[in-house]
Amino acid sequence: MESYPGVTDTDLWQQAVSLLGRGYRHERHEVAAALRTRGGAVFTGLHVAGSAGRSSICAEGVALGAALTAGDRDVEAVVAVLYRPAGTVRVIAPCGVCRELLYDYCPDASIYLHEGTEPTPPGDRSPGIGFTTATAAPGVARRVAVRDLMPGKNPRAW
Repeated sequence: MESYPGVTDTDLWQQAVSLLGRGYRHERHEVAAALRTRGGAVFTGLHVAGSAGRSSICAEGVALGAALTAGDRDVEAVVAVLYRPAGTVRVIAPCGVCRELLYDYCPDASIYLHEGTEPTPPGDRSPGIGFTTATAAPGVARRVAVRDLMPGKNPRAW
């Protein structure tokens, strides 16, 4: 499987896409994340949608929780992917809550932002849930530090 344009952490892209391919459920599990620690360990997480909005847990938080549970706190990079709309998969930026969480635990880690282009015509998209580069949404990913998403925020003293 090839990586998404602009993603240099291809191992994380592949693991997140693979997890989403196995765990995808419409409106329940549409996002997956993979993170790597400086020691080389990779942890993944699947978005868990809840019926009461905030009871949902983002994929980045699930992956971070897995790393922390394993005692591996030195996060180096995080990639989150979204399957939607109409059969495309793409890199997505962390939501505001995840940005805060990642900043609290790993402000020096890198994440990816999606920089889109014109929408792909529906006829050019592959049907079904075939997670391949043929179904990658148009655009490119840009790697940035978590701390760059939170200008003016001071690190939390735990």
